[in-house]
Amino acid sequence: MANAKQSSKKAPAKAAKAAKTTEKQSLPEQLAAKRAELLTAQQGLGSTLQNPHHIKALKKEIARILTKINATKGDK
Repeated sequence: MANAKQSSKKAPAKAAKAAKTTEKQSLPEQLAAKRAELLTAQQGLGSTLQNPHHIKALKKEIARILTKINATKGDK
């Protein structure tokens, strides 16, 4: 049971962190920041990528932000 309690404590912390990020910036601002971060990550040093896993994660975050933007447009 101790493991179940520990895992339940971690989930709200992640949700709270995501909520704080959303409150600080609007979705278009977040999108612009992530796209800029992706661009710098893709440029790397010469022809080699710095961290392909980080680039993949950034692309997923951008897709999530775009999904939120499109969902809010549909509600209006």
